Amino acid sequence: MNELQKIFSQIFQQFSAETVAMFSEAFTQKEFKKGDYFLREGNRSSHLAFITSGAMMCYYIKDGKRFIDEFSLDNEFITDYSSFLTHSPSNKYIQCLENCQIYVISNDSLNDLYQIKSTDFEKLGRVMAEHLYLHWHEKSKSLLMDNATERYLKLIQNRAELPQRVPQYLIAEYLGITPESLSRIRKTSFQ
Repeated sequence: MNELQKIFSQIFQQFSAETVAMFSEAFTQKEFKKGDYFLREGNRSSHLAFITSGAMMCYYIKDGKRFIDEFSLDNEFITDYSSFLTHSPSNKYIQCLENCQIYVISNDSLNDLYQIKSTDFEKLGRVMAEHLYLHWHEKSKSLLMDNATERYLKLIQNRAELPQRVPQYLIAEYLGITPESLSRIRKTSFQ
C-alpha cells in the first residue's frame, strides 16, 4: 500500500479498500518549492491536488491588493474548485508557502473514475465536494457574523497548526485585519 493509499484509507473509511486503491492510483506525485505557483489567475484549474506535506495559499488580486481566500496544509485537498468544475479560467492564485509534496488528479481522470465504478466514485466525489462546501460556508458565515477576535479564535481552534506554519501577516490578511490588530487580539486572548 503506497503513502497516498494509506492516507486515503483513513480519510475515506466508508469506502472499500478497492475503491480507495483505484482512487489513489489515479494520482501522480509532484513536488513544488516554496514560492512556486500551483495555479495562476487566467489558467484553467485542470487538476485537483492533495497535499501530503507543505502549505499553500489561495488568493485573489483586485486593484493590486491581495485577498487571501484559504490556506491548505498537510492532508488537505486544494484547487480552484469553480474553475475545476466549469473548465473556465481561474481568477485566483494558488502559491506554495513551504516546499510541497502533492499528488494530483486531472479533471479528466476523475471523470474517468466516475464512469468506471460510478456509484462509489461519485459518492467519493460528493464527499470531497461537501467537505469543500462546508469549509467555505463556515468561513463565509464567520466573515459576516463574527468580529475579528472571534474569527481568529475559531481559526486557531479549528486549525491549531496554522499560526506555527503561516506568517502572522498572512493570517491577518486572511482575517481581514491589520497585523497590528492581530497582535493585539493574540495578546488579549491569551493572557
